[in-house]
Amino acid sequence: MPGVYILIPAYNEEKTIARVILDSMKYGSVIVCDDGSTDYTGEIASRLGALVVRHDSNRGYGAALRTLFRKVLEYNPDIVITLDADLQHDPSYIPRLIEAMEESGADIVIGMRSEDDETPPIRRVGVKMLSKAMPGGLKDVQSGFRVYRGDIIHLLIPSEEGMAASIEIIEKALENNLRIVEVPIRLRYKGLDTSTMHPVIHGYDLLSRLVHSYILRRPITFLGLPGLIILLTGFVSGLWVVYRYMEVRELAIGTAIATAILVIIGFLLMLMAIQIYAMKEYARSQVNH
Repeated sequence: MPGVYILIPAYNEEKTIARVILDSMKYGSVIVCDDGSTDYTGEIASRLGALVVRHDSNRGYGAALRTLFRKVLEYNPDIVITLDADLQHDPSYIPRLIEAMEESGADIVIGMRSEDDETPPIRRVGVKMLSKAMPGGLKDVQSGFRVYRGDIIHLLIPSEEGMAASIEIIEKALENNLRIVEVPIRLRYKGLDTSTMHPVIHGYDLLSRLVHSYILRRPITFLGLPGLIILLTGFVSGLWVVYRYMEVRELAIGTAIATAILVIIGFLLMLMAIQIYAMKEYARSQVNH
């Protein structure tokens, strides 16, 4: 397919990269980011005819996507596709995803894991929880099998280094009012080493990105309001300390210390909320000008 570029981030995937590349080449040009592999991933990809960009060390999924996005922009692509190098994503679904984009007029099509595929139950629950916590009503914000219109890639270049980049890209798309649709596909897991990251670290990485996103998007709600509640609690506690002292002439030292801590924390949270909100408004005004 002319104008179609398939981007594959890869780290130590010498056992599977050849099949992924050969299957992908049926549908477009292939660009692989060898993310500091210590095996023959990069060499295999290069010999098979893929364009290979290399990192000197392993920098993470997000860093690999960032390098690939910047590279593909040099070719003015019509369609950009991302998929994994470990056989989890079957390239034969590419025509279906492109067809869904053409029929719906979407800017992004996500290959959403279907209910009867090989996704482990604990991972499926995690994906559902993350997806429900995100705006946009999507069901699978973590799937890396995606099709993008080529002219929006410059809007989506991630800053995250790790797996949280998958969520960051969705956030950027929603901020730019891009239309996203999902198409159910079957993902493979059985017999595959689908992750080099410990699931606890992976989950923390994604959760921290989600919390960070909510705070930046609505600082008054997620920082200012809790700060106000904590501050008021501190004031009430302080009034009790003063009342008790006036009544029995004895200072409740423990409560007084807790009161001071509450007031300080509440004040700092409110100050942070105001600062973040002000910076957002300033940035928005600069863009509008």
